[in-house]
Amino acid sequence: MRYFLFVIGLVSILNAQEIVSNGTVLVNGEALTQATEIKQGDTIETKENASIRFNVSKDAFFAKSNAKFRLDNVGKKRVLNVINGGVMAVFGGGDHGVATPNMTAGIRGTGIFALVKDGKTYFCTCHGETEVDAHGKMTTFKAKHHKMVWITPTAIKPTMDFEEHKDSEIVTLEAMVGRTLSSEFH
Repeated sequence: MRYFLFVIGLVSILNAQEIVSNGTVLVNGEALTQATEIKQGDTIETKENASIRFNVSKDAFFAKSNAKFRLDNVGKKRVLNVINGGVMAVFGGGDHGVATPNMTAGIRGTGIFALVKDGKTYFCTCHGETEVDAHGKMTTFKAKHHKMVWITPTAIKPTMDFEEHKDSEIVTLEAMVGRTLSSEFH
């Protein structure tokens, strides 16, 4: 009986929402408070010198200054819609996607970083697999440790440059939802 109660307690802890923020963060246009619960359907915005890290069930998200994004539901699919700025996310099981003004991506148990800036999207499959649809072309990216592209108004361009994200941040997000990455990632 004690084992059963321990398992229930552990599952409750892993599904509990954790929100860590600094600076001005808005959820649905209202200032984030200790009582705020972030859920699917919400719009999150970080102002200058602000950041937020949080989980919704088995998915976790991290955004720094001047980011705006929504956690959309499209049918049964949960979609991270990055409107502006950079957002890192890790996704557990289920049907997930990422959208920006000039691309969409299907997600499979994956960690990603998307940055929308100056009409372009920087997209990194940090680990896992994504199917990126841009300019009417579908491209599959598999990565154990980062596969990065810029999606411009006319092309998908591979890059080796890291933009605004770090390994330690994705490791922290995975830990928030009770997962660890293989040693190949570090």
